[in-house]
Amino acid sequence: MGLHISRIEIRNFRNFQHLVIDDFPAHAVIVGENGVGKSNLLEAVRLVLDPSLSDARRILREEDIWEGHPAGLAGGAEVIIVVELRGFDDDADAKSILSSAMVDYDPYVARLTYRFAPRTEVAAAEGSQVQATGRPLTAKDYDVVVFAGDRETNDVRAIRREVALRVLPALRDAEGDLHNWRRSPMRDLLERLPLDPVNLEATASAIATAVDQLTKDGNVVKLEGHLTDRLGAMFGPRLAVQPTLGFASSKPDELIRAVRLFFDTARRRSISDTSLGSANVIYLGLLLEALSQQRIDEEFIATLVAVEEPEAHLHVTLQRHLFRYLLRTGPSLILTTHSPHIAAVAPVRSFIVLRATENGTTGATTAALPVSSKEAADLERYLDVSRAEVLFASAVVLVEGLAELYILPALAEAASFDLDAYGTVVASVHGTDFKPYRALLGPKGLDTPHVVITDGDAARDKRDVREAGLKRGAKLHPEAARRTTLLAQIAVLPETGAADYRTTRDPLASELQDLDIYVGAQTLETDLCPMFGEEIVQAFKELNGNTTAIDDVSRGVANELATIIDPELRKKMLKRIGDLGKGRFAQRLAEHIAQVDLGARIRSEAQIEDDVPLDEHALRRLGTASYLFLAMERISLAARGTSLVTGPTAPPANGQGSDAGQ
Repeated sequence: MGLHISRIEIRNFRNFQHLVIDDFPAHAVIVGENGVGKSNLLEAVRLVLDPSLSDARRILREEDIWEGHPAGLAGGAEVIIVVELRGFDDDADAKSILSSAMVDYDPYVARLTYRFAPRTEVAAAEGSQVQATGRPLTAKDYDVVVFAGDRETNDVRAIRREVALRVLPALRDAEGDLHNWRRSPMRDLLERLPLDPVNLEATASAIATAVDQLTKDGNVVKLEGHLTDRLGAMFGPRLAVQPTLGFASSKPDELIRAVRLFFDTARRRSISDTSLGSANVIYLGLLLEALSQQRIDEEFIATLVAVEEPEAHLHVTLQRHLFRYLLRTGPSLILTTHSPHIAAVAPVRSFIVLRATENGTTGATTAALPVSSKEAADLERYLDVSRAEVLFASAVVLVEGLAELYILPALAEAASFDLDAYGTVVASVHGTDFKPYRALLGPKGLDTPHVVITDGDAARDKRDVREAGLKRGAKLHPEAARRTTLLAQIAVLPETGAADYRTTRDPLASELQDLDIYVGAQTLETDLCPMFGEEIVQAFKELNGNTTAIDDVSRGVANELATIIDPELRKKMLKRIGDLGKGRFAQRLAEHIAQVDLGARIRSEAQIEDDVPLDEHALRRLGTASYLFLAMERISLAARGTSLVTGPTAPPANGQGSDAGQ
């Protein structure tokens, strides 16, 4: 990748008290909820790099200062915006232009800084003493300086001429701009064409002849006469006009302005005949081509393009096709978007997520995501298929498969926790390899609060493997030494029927829960039996009327409540459910679970009075299903600062919400 923005730091500007994005992607897709500051991030970049902004536009107003600043504009707030550039190690021209901005050489790093700060007053009677104004300040008391490198005397105007930044706002009038010669990117493409002057003269002469021929028509002459009389009467004799009809200038140097872009060989379909979305795509294509030609002609050293909400008026399939292409080719491109369809086709290391907090908007990026290239490719395919919901989530529940996708939202509904209202997504990894997804959501990725829910698979399987769930949970431990120790402890756990099995296993499961990894006892269906046994039997009856099959499921549910589990009864129950399809059964079971008053049932099952608060200990008394409720409790806290079952809880002392998934 060529020259691109590699780091941004913003202080006290609009949404941002202090935003730092150290690994800014070369192709960046910026996502976040409405009002979080996506457009303001682009505006900050413009203040530093956009040559089209006048000095007056770079002077801020009261509303441009971060609203949480204790003093504000009147009290001397200082706004700092730092943009660093990389990717030009092998570009001699770029190194020459950016020489005054250089702050590092391995790799080469150029730094540009915008500073909006109060002007100082010099008291002449006191020699060179410098004092503050001592009164409430206005914008007139501030100075703006944009400088290169570490010295404020290093001017950036030459750099801004050579590093071309173009920002396309959301919902732009692409058709109007294409028809306006001054604003159309067609102007640049056409004016740089080396047209043959002899051919231009011949064309102008032919046009003049055609115009003369047309205007000799009696009706045209009559219309011109009427217009001359009416406008003459309106203007008066001192401002006489002579309206003349024609269809093109016959001046050779103006012919190029009459050229229009058509979309068929017969030249009948113009830009006016296209949709709003198509006009936006055409405009963007012409702009990129114009910038490419300017770069070839060495008019500048690099191109930076930013587009706000490019999905406007575009069909989803066109969004996917267009931006799959643009985000992998061409110049550095920055997008702000609400579209999961664009996000779904973006490179996995291109995301920047903005989130609102009490201390201003914060940002996280996937540019340095700690996954292998193969894992990155797998994540991109996953986001493509899942339409990238996890990128826009406030909190995420990672589960194994389809059954959990139905059951977990039903549990939340039973607890009166609206997942959608709080931006919580239940996402299936379609298997048991949680590592790359946890990396995506972790502190070196999107930094999204999340939990992992996985089956325990404690009993021995056909391969003589037991405690597969605990083992996969242990492998997610961030500390290598502890991973090794945990796996060794799991390997020597007693058999599931042993008297000391639970007392030995439970501490290991609790340790993983502290890392937001929730491991079940066996499998989802068996773990739900103690709490939702009646619902399981009823759901099965609605899908299978065979009395023998129903009896196998009923006895299987009762078996899960016994002190000693009969593995054969469990196997029969799971086979009956498997014959229906686990997803299909979970879909029907979810309907029944969603209708349960979860708080009342937990109190009933745990024999807890209404006036006694529910705590983690009470939830653990639910037995094998407790991990599900504890996981949902945790993600609820992360999403809204409210307990899933027990109601509102005090926010963390730092006011920043849960640190789940850190």
